[in-house]
Amino acid sequence: MLKLIMIIFLSTSGLLASDMKTNLFGYLEGYFEKVEKKPSRQNGSSTSEGVPIRVSTPQEFDTPHVNIMMKSIFGRDWSAFLNLSASSSVTTQNAWVEKKFIDGELSIRLGKFYRPFGLYNERLDAVPTYIGIEPPELFDQDHLLLTRTTNFMLHGEISFGESFFRYSLTTGNDERLGGEVPIGGDLRYTFERDDLEVTVGSSFYFSNGSSYKSDNLGGVPKWFKSDKYNVFGGFTEILFESWQIQSAFFQSNHSGLRNGQTLQNISTEKLNNQQIQRLCNGNMSTCADTSTRYQVLTWYGRIGRSFILNQAEFTPYIQFDFYKNPEMIAHKSDGGDNEAGIADDGKFTKQTIGFVYRPVTQVAIKVDASNHSQVIAGKNQNYSEIRSSFSYIWAL
Repeated sequence: MLKLIMIIFLSTSGLLASDMKTNLFGYLEGYFEKVEKKPSRQNGSSTSEGVPIRVSTPQEFDTPHVNIMMKSIFGRDWSAFLNLSASSSVTTQNAWVEKKFIDGELSIRLGKFYRPFGLYNERLDAVPTYIGIEPPELFDQDHLLLTRTTNFMLHGEISFGESFFRYSLTTGNDERLGGEVPIGGDLRYTFERDDLEVTVGSSFYFSNGSSYKSDNLGGVPKWFKSDKYNVFGGFTEILFESWQIQSAFFQSNHSGLRNGQTLQNISTEKLNNQQIQRLCNGNMSTCADTSTRYQVLTWYGRIGRSFILNQAEFTPYIQFDFYKNPEMIAHKSDGGDNEAGIADDGKFTKQTIGFVYRPVTQVAIKVDASNHSQVIAGKNQNYSEIRSSFSYIWAL
């Protein structure tokens, strides 16, 4: 698809290959994680909840990011981008072409790309560049608020002296049921002066009718036949001298139809009584299609401060995440999440402390530790995890 679009656009513009400037670059990351015994349940049935237990998990070694990226600029107003992930198998993360108008105050992008949404959605592959190892909880693939990618965007950037305004309006395949037109948007204003940079923004999304898509994970639960949801929230980032402060709040409202047959076939060993009653009126073996409305809430805060040590950069940071989804279940193979899904009320918090060490600009060594907290069987339960990450920016 991208090749066809490129041929059409290039022939239209009359540009030659000699007019192109192409950069090849990418990100590599090695990752280690060790988790304390985690809360879980066992021996649940269709009508009764599982017994709370603690389970051991093996340490995890992974290469979550092996990204190869290519950015081409041809002429003043045309550009294209390709992002391939090779962490497990080679997949196309992004592939798009773009045409600018009015000096970039209006641009059109077409293909597959990360939507502008909050502070992190467009930059999660660039792991060496941000504080923290794991993304904020709204970008966790076990409980995404919406799809990370979309296909068509009108966007632009308008300057006002020392500040600028960035906007975008998107639509695409997303999680459409049929011919619906999902609409996403992002508005942000950035002010710069001396050692101060402040960004304030808001992102929103309207699915206008959606269903679960296993090849493009988003906001629809796996056990839903259909869903109509919207997401909205705000975010801010303050860069002041050596300080970096980030925060965001998002809310998602759902009105959907559960699939009774799918719920009859899910694993019941980890379910609690609240979930059995909510999903299937007390008996998972007799689930019928049911309508439901619910709300997902999440917010986070991150603070870091950088110090220069013999030309290297050392940045300690702290993070706090909150996430609540009353519809969530625990079993991941059924589309659940073992954080919100194991809690009585679908709610958990995560507190993190860590640091980033950059011996050179291209390398980031990160170490952090987190504590998860949720209510299980009426009691507050905690468990910890430690992580480390070694990431590298390369370019040709």
